[in-house]
Amino acid sequence: MGKSVHTCPTCHKPISWEGNPFRPFCSDRCRLIDLQGWFGERYRIPEDESPEPDDSMESNGDRLPSSEPF
Repeated sequence: MGKSVHTCPTCHKPISWEGNPFRPFCSDRCRLIDLQGWFGERYRIPEDESPEPDDSMESNGDRLPSSEPF
């Protein structure tokens, strides 16, 4: 079976994943460049377009205490 060749997502250099501790990157340098992109918000995961939760509900689904007496 032949070695599979992939491209480093940072520098686009062809690399083999076999025995590469930095995979999918070619080096620790490229891995850190990518990590800095996440920290610097260059990459973003799209937010869910679902409607805002009801103000009377907490994030865990419990109702917030009402200011009105029972």
